[in-house]
Amino acid sequence: MKYFKKENVFPYEAFVQTSIEEYFEKQGYEVEKDGQVDLIAVKGSDRWVVEAKGITEAIGTDFNTCLGQLVKSMTSRENQYAIAIPKHVKYKRQCSMLSSYFRELVQLHILVIDDQGEVKIIEPTMTIDQFEF
Repeated sequence: MKYFKKENVFPYEAFVQTSIEEYFEKQGYEVEKDGQVDLIAVKGSDRWVVEAKGITEAIGTDFNTCLGQLVKSMTSRENQYAIAIPKHVKYKRQCSMLSSYFRELVQLHILVIDDQGEVKIIEPTMTIDQFEF
């Protein structure tokens, strides 16, 4: 079990992590944790690689760290890559700073977790403004 600095409540990383694990398991995926990324979900040939973050004191730095960790794990065009974040205005701002060019180029999905643990997916071709934070 990964160690989390904050408790398992919204909008902290432990809550985001638990929510995405439950989401993928309910969808029939087998959830793996390999230590390199926060979550790998596999169902048949469909494979998701996900980095999760929660609210922190240094959102910008931690958001960039999350992206960097995910980019380092991008090894195949066949995988689906995503960052998982809480539904929070501070993360909307961070996501808005990602260019649509970059998100489409690397096929970056954004998994947004609300305070009930529900997961919504922002597809690489969607604009951040199309999604309500």
